[in-house]
Amino acid sequence: MIAQERTGWLLRPLEAAVLAGIFVLGFRFPEALGGWLEPVAALLFPILLLEAAFRGRKAFWLWLSLVGGLILIFYWVPATLATKGGLPWAVALLGGGLFYGYEALGFLLVVLAARTLFKRAGAPAAAVGAALAILVWEAWGFHIYTWSWGSAFGALPWTARSAAFLGSHGLAALAWGVGAWTAASLVEGAPLRRTLAGLALALGLFVTLGGAWQLLPRDSQRQVDAVLIQPNFIPGQRAAGMEADLWRRSDAVLREQGLPKVERPTLLLWPESAVLGRDDRNPDPRLAAEASRRGIAWLFGTEGGLLNLVRGEVAGRPMFLQAKTDPMPFGERMPGPAPLRHWLDQQLGFTSQEPGELSSDCAFSVPAPGGELRIHPLICSEALSPARARWGLTLGRADLLTNHTNDGWFDRTVATDLHAVQIRLRATELGVPLLRATLTGKSGVFREDGRFELWGEPLTEGARTLTLAWRPIHTPARSALLLPLIAAGLAAACLLLGWKLHPRKP
Repeated sequence: MIAQERTGWLLRPLEAAVLAGIFVLGFRFPEALGGWLEPVAALLFPILLLEAAFRGRKAFWLWLSLVGGLILIFYWVPATLATKGGLPWAVALLGGGLFYGYEALGFLLVVLAARTLFKRAGAPAAAVGAALAILVWEAWGFHIYTWSWGSAFGALPWTARSAAFLGSHGLAALAWGVGAWTAASLVEGAPLRRTLAGLALALGLFVTLGGAWQLLPRDSQRQVDAVLIQPNFIPGQRAAGMEADLWRRSDAVLREQGLPKVERPTLLLWPESAVLGRDDRNPDPRLAAEASRRGIAWLFGTEGGLLNLVRGEVAGRPMFLQAKTDPMPFGERMPGPAPLRHWLDQQLGFTSQEPGELSSDCAFSVPAPGGELRIHPLICSEALSPARARWGLTLGRADLLTNHTNDGWFDRTVATDLHAVQIRLRATELGVPLLRATLTGKSGVFREDGRFELWGEPLTEGARTLTLAWRPIHTPARSALLLPLIAAGLAAACLLLGWKLHPRKP
């Protein structure tokens, strides 16, 4: 007995390391193995983790597996806090440790909820409970870094299109529900047919929803020539001549490509923090003239006071201005109520950004031969939030999304890829393309049908042009009611299973 316990304690760290390795495969390698690696790992990890939980593995080892996976994905956090945040290494390591531990705790609560339901009501309740718990935690829980398990299914176009019906949080619920069902069936020694039923259901759902996607209503065709400039500026550095440098790069591309063209508008995108060191909140005839004499629509990242801004200019229209509504917790704005935030700012020598607001004017309207083209910008981490992107698209009645990002804070780490992976489902969820312009790489395009392209490497400069032609799709995921309805359905199923399996005594 003692020997078995010693052997178990020796194997537990190895088991945690293997689980952590599978965790990271779903969120670190976009396009690996033709895009198959991420969705396979995203389905496999919950199965193995929940099987260990259902077999009685202690919560500490489950939590350690999750912490390990998060460290492998977010290993760059302490270095970023130290080099970019100006913190001592000891404090940066502590901050990284708190981040890993906190985010892992949310996953652990999902696992423990599923295990409790498995013990009391079996596989069906465990599956429904795991799906509900991960959905609630992802959609409405506080996250230091907003992300979704469902984003892994954006690696393949035919699985990504399911997000039009379920959203990325709904796909996360599907993965963890299937994981709990399969794990419970393995622990119970169920027949192979029942064990594989959850995976078969997921596969069938992806195929069915992918086919139904073709039937969704579409608007008339939109077209645009897009120019994306990636300058590789030093992040946060205010320097003279930033705008002039970007115009030099942009004009060279416009001349080379013969833009603009008569048949469609040309949209020039500069990244977040493209022009710093001045207040761009007020009208400026010169900026309007820059866009007018080139015959283009121009969106660029800038600043004004404590606001992180995107400004737009096009001939014959008032300037467009949108401030970032959701500053990144700790990185851009201290969380919590105003008194706590001000106290933290004073203690840490930090200045929190002010959040902007969304209104019916949150889309940049550009004249086009077929009518107005309406573009809604998402500033950096805003694109991580499905709710934020959906609300902006709805209010602005937008036909196209843009993402203006400053990822230079992360040097050559995988943070750039991680950000791209986490935002790619915004296009299929909302049925419109998303153009991503970054300060240092990788820029790219995410299409409404689930296809995507990323260009270059971190800390590189470049320029890309592409012609987009699409028909905006009216997806179920555009509705604010989708997630509450899914959550309510799962909650009702939990209650029904509990009532049927535990009838009241006479």
